[in-house]
Amino acid sequence: MNAVPFLRPQLPSLSALGAYYRLAEEARFFSNGGPCERLLRSRLSDYLGGVGCVPVTNATSGLVVALRAVMDARGTTELPLVVVPSYTFVATAGAVRVLGHQPLFVDVEPAGWQMDADALADALSDHGGQVAAVLATHTFGTPPRADLQRRWQAVCDAAEVPLVVDAAAGFGATDDSGARSGREATPHVYSFHATKSFAIGEGGLVTTLDEDLLARVDALHSFGFTEGRIAGYAGINAKMDELHAASALAVLDTFDTVLARRRAIAAHYREHLTPLGFRFQVGNAGGTWQAGYVTAPDPETRTAVLAAGASGRVGITAYYDRPAHRHPAYADAPRHGPLDVTEALAARALALPMANDLTAEEVDRVVDVVVGAARGV
Repeated sequence: MNAVPFLRPQLPSLSALGAYYRLAEEARFFSNGGPCERLLRSRLSDYLGGVGCVPVTNATSGLVVALRAVMDARGTTELPLVVVPSYTFVATAGAVRVLGHQPLFVDVEPAGWQMDADALADALSDHGGQVAAVLATHTFGTPPRADLQRRWQAVCDAAEVPLVVDAAAGFGATDDSGARSGREATPHVYSFHATKSFAIGEGGLVTTLDEDLLARVDALHSFGFTEGRIAGYAGINAKMDELHAASALAVLDTFDTVLARRRAIAAHYREHLTPLGFRFQVGNAGGTWQAGYVTAPDPETRTAVLAAGASGRVGITAYYDRPAHRHPAYADAPRHGPLDVTEALAARALALPMANDLTAEEVDRVVDVVVGAARGV
């Protein structure tokens, strides 16, 4: 029996990509805001309902640029701390360290797996005058409830601290109000990595409705140029080239179909696994489903499912089973509280196979392996 891989990335075909890349070839313009990149900005903005868009080389560079932009604008650049949840991918904390700041880890909510607003408020109160920014996340690309996102913003505004959202896997996601992710003044950063639902190989996007921040991000991602070739800021080179922009344009042509298929697979997982005590993230129906994220009823069931997946050649793994604060690179970073929810989620975290072309038979096989393991515990 063939293996069911954890992920089976799918990028646009050469013919689909080439239909756009010919614009760059005809113009002999392959980077620095060529015709594909300009068209991509416009189409992404339309897709998101008019938000300002800056394509970047990858999401990590996007985080660096977005954080610099908000801290420079607010005048907090010299402060040492950036508040981040620990239940996230290490790139979130890595962007903080690259900028010379220290991540201050906070806990997440038990049902939504999103940064806990009370923990955020307490951390800002306890570290008053030392926090340069807050870097929230859309855990696994799923937006938080609309009221929670507003609470994050209100807490940050009250403390006069800027907010950035690492929404890496969440391009195209919608929250519980039906609003599409990224349509805010608060900068959101997305990943277009090969393993994401919106997959182009390497790439990313920064969005904001704030015109001043948009101009800052645009300058910072291109050497800090503000007037022609005059650097008004100390920027970096995070520009998206034409080949990746052409790939992103091709992805956009069929992206709604991709999202619909992934959400259908996730719904099948929910239907069969929820009765056995597996728990899915609150708000997940509007997620983009890079993988089938779920928590097992207990650590013992998680262990049994992982073992059954390995023996049955089904690519079940665990994501965020080692939270950021337990990686050696960030073990010395300060924490606000014991991070009990983060630790509990990490002990039960599972990620089930997902792909645009995952067949019905493969999906059923995943479910059979998980159900069999859970019932055998």
